[in-house]
Amino acid sequence: MARFRHLHWLFLLLISTVVSGCSENAEILPTVYGKRSGTAGSSVNGTRALSEMFKEAGFSVRSYGVVSPRMLRSDIIVWFPTDFNGPDEDLRNAILNWMEAGEARTFVIVGRDFDASIRYWSEVIETVDADKKLDAMRQRSLAIEDFDQLRNYQTAKSDYYFYQTDRATPQRVVKNLSGPWAEEIDASKTRIELNSKMIPATYDSIYEEYDEEDENAPPFYMIEDQEVLLAGDGEPIAVWMGSEYSDSQIILINNGSFLLNLPLVNPEHRKLAGKLINECDLYYETESVAFLETDGAVRVLNADESTDGNTGWEWLSKWPLNLVGLQMAWWLIVLCFALYPIFGRPKRLPAAETSDFKKHVEAVGDLLQATDDHGYAQLRLQQYHQVMKGDAVYRRSKTRRTDGN
Repeated sequence: MARFRHLHWLFLLLISTVVSGCSENAEILPTVYGKRSGTAGSSVNGTRALSEMFKEAGFSVRSYGVVSPRMLRSDIIVWFPTDFNGPDEDLRNAILNWMEAGEARTFVIVGRDFDASIRYWSEVIETVDADKKLDAMRQRSLAIEDFDQLRNYQTAKSDYYFYQTDRATPQRVVKNLSGPWAEEIDASKTRIELNSKMIPATYDSIYEEYDEEDENAPPFYMIEDQEVLLAGDGEPIAVWMGSEYSDSQIILINNGSFLLNLPLVNPEHRKLAGKLINECDLYYETESVAFLETDGAVRVLNADESTDGNTGWEWLSKWPLNLVGLQMAWWLIVLCFALYPIFGRPKRLPAAETSDFKKHVEAVGDLLQATDDHGYAQLRLQQYHQVMKGDAVYRRSKTRRTDGN
């Protein structure tokens, strides 16, 4: 855990951007769930803090909105689904094939059954002044309502192949932790909430509908065993699934109550997040982490549909632009080189001559024209001729007129 000791400043900076001024104006509290990139990454429900911990541990991190061939070249995939649905058949098959095709690959699923904005407003209520407490209570009620509406779209019990969920349970805060991850963790300082039960799949439940000769059957040796990495009051919170015949693994986590941005302010939660990262580091030079950021159903692209490697110039290869597009692009490039660049040393332009009388005459003419007074211009011209001929010159009197003279 020593390699994460320098992250305190990071979390303080990250969360300060989230909660700064939120008690003054509840409208600016960012609550977008499961994102690490963009402005949504600073949400109380974001994953930027966790991704920074992966970076601190030496991994390269990228975000993806779909399952593409480029994403499947990663060593670790972390998925925070934005709804309560687990992996469907397409995603399940893509993940199993990805695990089978490489070595030491890890797929992390973090359940949705938690909302950090509710915790945030609960803490605000206890700290704000009396005149602001009513507004904080209203915001907390709205957050609970939004979360309950999202949960109500799901059935009480669901089966997602790797695990089952049972949401017909009361909300509870874990008091006792057990399992390998619980070592050196002070459970009294954690605040892990459970709103549903996560029931990991067994070997029999995964493969009961297949036989070994079925071409559509998943790899039988990929998921044979399971181990509870972290349990709360006897209920599994984090579960490892894998096999002694494969180096790849799946890690199931009930919810993000200790992995999202706001919960990671807690030092004990950061220790648990560090244990997750250590579990993903299988000492096979795993280097890349993909955060799968989805909204609703997950799109799985094959090589033909993937946009990987696009340069933005593909429109030049489409008819009818392909007939003239390349030629036009070539001539535009030549024109740009001809008009805009300066090759060699820049020239020094000749300095303007201030003794050129012609320029003086032109300047005086421009000034007289600007007055838009023909009589005044004629008078000034007449004075000029008189001076040049030596005649009497109209001079302004030095005597100042006063009233009554």
